[in-house]
Amino acid sequence: MATKREHAVAILDALESKERLTSRTIIGSIIAAVFLLVLAYVTIWQFAAGGALLITLLLQMTHERLSVAADAMIESNMQKLGWEAQALDDEASMKKLRELAGRTEG
Repeated sequence: MATKREHAVAILDALESKERLTSRTIIGSIIAAVFLLVLAYVTIWQFAAGGALLITLLLQMTHERLSVAADAMIESNMQKLGWEAQALDDEASMKKLRELAGRTEG
């Protein structure tokens, strides 16, 4: 059986993952765009257009899947701690969560 500390760590890790997800999606999009521009230059533009559709679909699916996974992780661990979801909006609750996890960063 997991301890309160483990639940608190899981919640904080999921929150950090959600914060980094948008920036990593943007970075992936920029890398894909550069790759597709090179592909369009080297071959015909239709290959780049097809690649853009495929890469866009993959990036969207990955972003949505990771968002849902992080939300589920947060919700399940909040329930195991006996807390309401609104507690994440309160700074005092976040401070207590960091204390439970043994983390001091803000």
